[in-house]
Amino acid sequence: MKWYPYGHDFGNAEIGGVTVINGKINSLSLPTAFSKVDTTAMRNLGIKLDQPNVHIIQFYEEENAYALGDLALQQSIDVYHGRGDIQRYSGKYSLRSLLTIAATLIPDTEFGIYVVTGLPAETYIKNSALRSSIKAALDGTYIFTLNGSQTMRRVTVEVATVVMEGAGALIAYGDKSNSQTTESAVIDIGGRTTDLYVARGQVPVTEYCKGKPLGVERATQMVMDAFENKYDRPLSLFEAREIMHAFASQGESNYPEVSSYGTAISKFELERLVKESVSQVGSEIASFVAAAWRQSDRDAVAASFKPVLNIGGGVFYFYNFLKQRIPHLSRPEDPVHANPLGYCNLAGRLLMRKTQASPSSSAV
Repeated sequence: MKWYPYGHDFGNAEIGGVTVINGKINSLSLPTAFSKVDTTAMRNLGIKLDQPNVHIIQFYEEENAYALGDLALQQSIDVYHGRGDIQRYSGKYSLRSLLTIAATLIPDTEFGIYVVTGLPAETYIKNSALRSSIKAALDGTYIFTLNGSQTMRRVTVEVATVVMEGAGALIAYGDKSNSQTTESAVIDIGGRTTDLYVARGQVPVTEYCKGKPLGVERATQMVMDAFENKYDRPLSLFEAREIMHAFASQGESNYPEVSSYGTAISKFELERLVKESVSQVGSEIASFVAAAWRQSDRDAVAASFKPVLNIGGGVFYFYNFLKQRIPHLSRPEDPVHANPLGYCNLAGRLLMRKTQASPSSSAV
């Protein structure tokens, strides 16, 4: 059985996974959304289960199958996302997402994954027991099917370590000099939270590691509230996400068709609603970062940090607001997978050590 390094990021809004196959990095992210589905009924309704945006997992001897990501949003009004529940990191939904993405990326019928995952800064600092709970919840060998297939997949999971979110991005994109005097920093803006991480020589500086419930979902909810107040009907979560993604891609033609009582809502009006919400939340995030990392009365923010990375899906909405306060702020090429990419790099190094200590196992 082959073993693969794997970085797992169970975010509030997006679930990310990164692995390496034959020296090539493979990644996938899905919206954090789960719903029970009936695969037989879906087939009878003409829904094809072999499409790229279809992700369904069913454990062996379990009666229920679960859809993840876009399919869950399309098929259910009330999806599970676990926001506000800190134990979700050590729950069955985290395991479902881990196995679904890993088995989508890795074609082997049977394989093992050596996993590194992360926790938000404040959770990591204040709840050390959760790290052990994550390992206990994810470790094991699992048999399941994907997307209604008859082919059983068998995956063994071993959690190598749990690190603080932000550490992954610095592993992947940080200063390689390992300076013991310079602090490296990460601003991770996700769906629900903005997490700040600072390390000196790979050791976290807890004074600067903070978090606040501000993110893309706050802006999304503001858009949904404003739309309902103005047009007297609620946006579905799927519609709201599509609108937000269109704004992030800066493509007018990407906005979904949205109507209220038969009247189409213009793309310009949808963009206006998003712009107003993003501006308010972006200002709040910039203020939070400035207060946490202010280093002088001259409004020097993160002036001594190098680099200062902005990662997460919030980069596409809030980067410019932060850039005004932190001129040397930078964003990696793939901000969404920055953390799981670093996790995967660390998992690869740890797997190499394990393989050298136990030559009977094989790794890719």
